Amino acid sequence: MSPSDSSSNGHGKPPVTIFVNTREFQWAEKEISYEQVYHLAFPNDPLNDGDVARIEYSRGHNGGGAGSLQPGGTVNVKVNMVFDVYVTVRS
Repeated sequence: MSPSDSSSNGHGKPPVTIFVNTREFQWAEKEISYEQVYHLAFPNDPLNDGDVARIEYSRGHNGGGAGSLQPGGTVNVKVNMVFDVYVTVRS
């Protein structure tokens, strides 16, 4: 699912605000995936062969949890969670 402009995701819970590379988004799902975070950060720039995206998050669950997302991975979303997405080229 993509960011939501509505006030509810159909399950009675309103979207929460998250930040991806300092930009604010409304997110209505319980979880967000590596691929979804990357798409929010770079909506018009798919990863090319040899490119690697590193996604780190902070202000997550468990008392301000921080960590990183790997391809295919997900994390539970929390209000005001912060995601930083870095793209590097493999050499």
